[in-house]
Amino acid sequence: MEQAVFLEDNERIRAFVQLTYTTLSSTGTVPLRRLEEAYKAMQPTIHPKANSASLDCGALIYASLRLPACASKASKVFLGQSESILEESGIPMSSWTEVLAKARRRRYLFDGKDTLICFIASKSDVDDIIPSLLALQIEWNKAHAILARREAWGELSAQEAGRIDELCKLLDLEPSDGAKLARSFGEALPEMLARMRAAPMDIHVRNYEASYCRYRRETETWWRQIEESFPGIGDRPVYFVSSNTHSLINLLSGYAQAIQGDIRGFAARDPFLAPLARRMPEDRESSLLYYLSMKYEQDDDSGKRTAQRIRYEEAAGIRRIAAEKTLDVPTQIVDLKALAASGARGYAAERLSSLAASEALVLNIDYPLGRAAYFLLNKIAEHIDTIRGVYVIGKAASLFADRGDIIIPSSIVDQHTRNHYFFENCLHVRDVEPHLDAAAHAIYDNQRAVTVLGTFLQNKEMLNSFLAAGITDLEMEAGPYLAAMYEIAKPKRYPEQETISLRVPGVDLGIIHYVSDNPLAGRHLDRSLELDGIDATYAATKAVLERILAREMSEAGNA
Repeated sequence: MEQAVFLEDNERIRAFVQLTYTTLSSTGTVPLRRLEEAYKAMQPTIHPKANSASLDCGALIYASLRLPACASKASKVFLGQSESILEESGIPMSSWTEVLAKARRRRYLFDGKDTLICFIASKSDVDDIIPSLLALQIEWNKAHAILARREAWGELSAQEAGRIDELCKLLDLEPSDGAKLARSFGEALPEMLARMRAAPMDIHVRNYEASYCRYRRETETWWRQIEESFPGIGDRPVYFVSSNTHSLINLLSGYAQAIQGDIRGFAARDPFLAPLARRMPEDRESSLLYYLSMKYEQDDDSGKRTAQRIRYEEAAGIRRIAAEKTLDVPTQIVDLKALAASGARGYAAERLSSLAASEALVLNIDYPLGRAAYFLLNKIAEHIDTIRGVYVIGKAASLFADRGDIIIPSSIVDQHTRNHYFFENCLHVRDVEPHLDAAAHAIYDNQRAVTVLGTFLQNKEMLNSFLAAGITDLEMEAGPYLAAMYEIAKPKRYPEQETISLRVPGVDLGIIHYVSDNPLAGRHLDRSLELDGIDATYAATKAVLERILAREMSEAGNA
């Protein structure tokens, strides 16, 4: 196994991670600025101008998208495993408001003044939150230093071009950076600039993390909620899918097709969406329809469109279970027998009708961050008697592929355990080809992937080591999932620092990734995937769904 791909072999990253955990082991509140020098010395690829006096708009936007907007108002940030731990520590939260980040699903609470609580589901959350806060603070303080030298300014121009020009002059930015910053912060930009000029950022953090056992306990609470919502789930055969909350359900329910007239009418009236609506074929299913259905639903502030969709899904045998506690991992359960009997005209409806006697369920979870994947799959395996398949559809960075391409790995190097897993991936190029626009995107199977500790915890030295080791695929969940798979197959806990040929008898295993960015080239790191990924997302989901249907039809034929 190549030793250059692990944390211990990159001195600057290792030093930062060690200092982070040493600092957070304090039982008091500590200043985040104590970690700034180690963070800058790490030279994270995502933050190339960390050591420069000029503003790094890409890093500022990237960090801001992964934190709630109120993070810029917080002077104190608490990390906690659960509400009970924080309440035991004397932090009352009854009047706090739950807040969200645009690009990172995690539970947060804000007191409306200066304190933010970030709930952590595993160590991966710490490895994500602390660098994000550091990037935000470093860039905020650069902006403060620049703006403090400026004379006070009046209102920014209402015209986009004028606003971008004024922003570039205020912050010494290139027009492209000014445009990205203006688009990213939108209407909140004037207030943010005023607060940047008024005061520097000085965040203090405290870690209320209790124990490894507490992670397991929180996962058990998450599972009990699922059992209460779907009694008897443990006695039914299950296909486990880790993906998102929309693609698999959209395909199976047929709801978007049922209301596509409304969706097309809505899109036709929108200047941005109208060209997309014209690209949709009338005579066949299109992934663009699902993208437009999301925009159609988001356009309704009353929530009636969402409620209507959920009622339709429930009638088709699809149950949504929201996460209510620390683990913000929503779940959907698809009862194949109920779906077949419902008459829903979703994807593969004709073949689904042959599964009217199937007892199988599809358990789909919104993919977790990093190490939380191990706890979740491990807990599911404790309570489910028969797991027929495990399928992981995830977003990844690539060191050679383009945005929206598909990568299918056959081996995973895991930075958490230092294990190198070889496994037989049930998914191949031929499974995805019928569903992907070949003119826009490519598919690569038999690839080598690495499960990294966090998106900030790479520098060019480490990325070049990955390339030298033949690794092209960077993601955060496969290693923890495979550790849980090892424990499904073996009568012992997963090992560490081993090369493992993993095979789980009777369980289909598929891992497939769609590319969001190339960190070595610095491309797309500050942009959400949006439309670029819709084709790849649905192509990957269809490949997995086809595999589930084929497996279950085979089971039905053998019954």
